[in-house]
Amino acid sequence: MYNDLQSTEAVDVRLPSHLKHGGTFGITSAIVQFVASWARGSQEGRLSPYGSGSGVDSFAELLHQPHGLIASYMAPHLVASQGIEFEKHEVLAQAIPYIEAMQSSKFRETMNGRGAILTCFAGAKNEFILPLYERKSLEGMRGAGDFEKLTKKLIEVCDPSALRNMPDTFTQALGLLIRELFENTNDHASTDELGREYTWHYPNVRGILAKYISFTPSAKDAINAFDDVPHRLYFQKALLNATVNKTLDFIELSVIDCGPGIAKRWLAHVSPHENIENVSIDKEEALVRETFELGKTSKPINGTGVGLYTVIKSLVRLKALLRLRTGRLCLYQDFSNGTDTAFEPRHWLNDRKELPRTVGTSFSILIPLASKGQS
Repeated sequence: MYNDLQSTEAVDVRLPSHLKHGGTFGITSAIVQFVASWARGSQEGRLSPYGSGSGVDSFAELLHQPHGLIASYMAPHLVASQGIEFEKHEVLAQAIPYIEAMQSSKFRETMNGRGAILTCFAGAKNEFILPLYERKSLEGMRGAGDFEKLTKKLIEVCDPSALRNMPDTFTQALGLLIRELFENTNDHASTDELGREYTWHYPNVRGILAKYISFTPSAKDAINAFDDVPHRLYFQKALLNATVNKTLDFIELSVIDCGPGIAKRWLAHVSPHENIENVSIDKEEALVRETFELGKTSKPINGTGVGLYTVIKSLVRLKALLRLRTGRLCLYQDFSNGTDTAFEPRHWLNDRKELPRTVGTSFSILIPLASKGQS
């Protein structure tokens, strides 16, 4: 799909209102980044929903999916299947109930399925949503205690029974992970690499997505058929310790933005006269790895630079699978052995180091839902 974006002609995009089985691991983030790359590259492209409707309500089902809501905000033009174009505010007016649900922490009502979406739309009246910010500014992001409470609410939406049996150490580690990742997005994806603020007309999102995933050992054949090897191996490892009748529960958490991307932002800090387009893929990977080192930060404040370093410690504790898509890279690391303490990722596709460049950064994380005795 990314190859189509190289065309000099306007590229139109149609998105499904539903993803089969809710989509595979990381698929929502992948769609969001593709749409953002498309929108930034062309001011003539048109987004349309599937279906035969011609009115503004033909977008209604699409808006109730995380990928559809964000895509409708990012798209240069919104056109129904009959060719009728609508203003962005006309289409997004139908999403007001979902934004209000985010604001009031009624997370079950933010999307279809067992999960929740919390999204900050640059330039919107409600950009700084209450679960994430206590004040309407980037400096007003909530503290660790509030993020732990938020984490419990997200788990409750996904799997209420798991929350009842979950040790506090698990929710504390998960809350810290979510906060550190979102703080990184808050600090580094609210402006582009040149310091220009994102606005309603130069759109960007900062968001958190939670989704419930479960399966039983009887799904072994389906898991063995997964195309993406890291995802398949992670689930196969979980099956080794599963009893016949046990349901294995996971939460997929994604922190997404449509900012400049990790390497592009870091390069602008350490070598401002160098263009990311002229950097080799190996150097781009080195730039990304460097940001996970203790003390590395592009913030002009002494004593910072622990965020992404702390993320690794939380991933180890949670025995998670991390998928990171940014720039030309898609990296992953399996922390399920609980012993890796360094960021030593591999490429998601063994035979392809370099992928088409994408906008923004997405951290997609698969975490087994712990029970008492698993802390």
